[in-house]
Parts: sequence; C-alpha cells; structure tokens
Amino acid sequence: MNICPICNAQLEDSRECRRCKTDLGQIMDVKIDSMNHQQKAIAAFEQNRFHDMFFHARRSLALFYSPESAKLLACAAIMVNKFDLGYVLWNKLKQDI
Repeated sequence: MNICPICNAQLEDSRECRRCKTDLGQIMDVKIDSMNHQQKAIAAFEQNRFHDMFFHARRSLALFYSPESAKLLACAAIMVNKFDLGYVLWNKLKQDI
C-alpha cells in the first residue's frame, strides 16, 4: 500500500498515516493475509492439490481484490470443475482492462 485510502497521502513504512493519523495496520494485515493465501494456492497447484488451491484462492480474493487473485481463483475454479465461476471471473477481468 503506497497511498493512504483516507487522505491519499504518500505512505512511508509505518502503520499510521503521517497526515491524517489513521491506523492502517489492520488494512495492511488483511492484504498480507491475502498474499499469504495466494502463495498457498500456488504451492497447492504445484502439488496438484486443486481443491486446496481453490480454497486458498477464494480466501485470497475474499480478503483483498486484486487482478492476480481473481486470475488465480478463475484458474482454480476451472481445475475443480466450477466452470461457471471461472467464466464469470475471466469476463470480469476482461472488463476491468
């Protein structure tokens, strides 16, 4: 996170915005948890554990939306035969571009 979501100030390496003094620690923790679930989903894919991949990819997207997590969930959904979810996510990603 480079910009404060409250006042748009440039952020430094602290958990508090220097301008508006908002505590951003919880937001940063959620984003870190989301990235951890992304890594777990990738590791599960490498071990051919597609249901675990789907679980972690879905959790990652639920915590913090990013195009990377949406792509990961779309791939995981296809791997576990949830084609409708994969199709919806790919179409949403195409519209976001």
